[in-house]
Amino acid sequence: MDEELVEYSPQELIAEVKVIISSGELNDERFKYIGDLLHKLASRSDLKSIGEHRGKGVNAVDSYVLYRDDEPDGPIIILAEFDKPTKIHNHGTWGVMCAYEGREKYKQWKRMDEGDELGKATLRLVTDIVLDVGDIVWWPDVPNDIHMQDPIDDSMWQLVLMGRNTLGADEEHYDPDLGLRWPADIPPHMRSSKTRG
Repeated sequence: MDEELVEYSPQELIAEVKVIISSGELNDERFKYIGDLLHKLASRSDLKSIGEHRGKGVNAVDSYVLYRDDEPDGPIIILAEFDKPTKIHNHGTWGVMCAYEGREKYKQWKRMDEGDELGKATLRLVTDIVLDVGDIVWWPDVPNDIHMQDPIDDSMWQLVLMGRNTLGADEEHYDPDLGLRWPADIPPHMRSSKTRG
């Protein structure tokens, strides 16, 4: 009798990622390897059924947590749905993303200032691409974790592995044209001198 095929799991992915992280600083070669692992997980068609339903996020209209580390600052894997362009935002950590369902336009920025001026940010666009199902992209750690997604289809799902669990942390939104940044929960027109820098 043939053994039942066991599919690649989020736990297996994280175990491999932790080995990569412990081997030294993350670079494009290591990010690509993590992306290949994420792509392997994304080949599963049942990810929505194995995750913990999280629901709406700051940008997502629906999401599932597939892995949450025991350590507060440990990695997390999320499957998220988007039906409109996200704000230009950060996550406070590095991340790797695989398009799971649908297509999207993806943009990423590099931080050019030191971040020491309250409510200000000078950004340079470094990535402007279209992601199709199975495509991988990654962003480096702070301060260059700034990006946005824009669904081409009615909605799209993406599988995201973030180096640290920053859910519920202070996310910032950005306007590169105006050179502004602000906490995600405070619209630009409501900023004041008390707004976080």
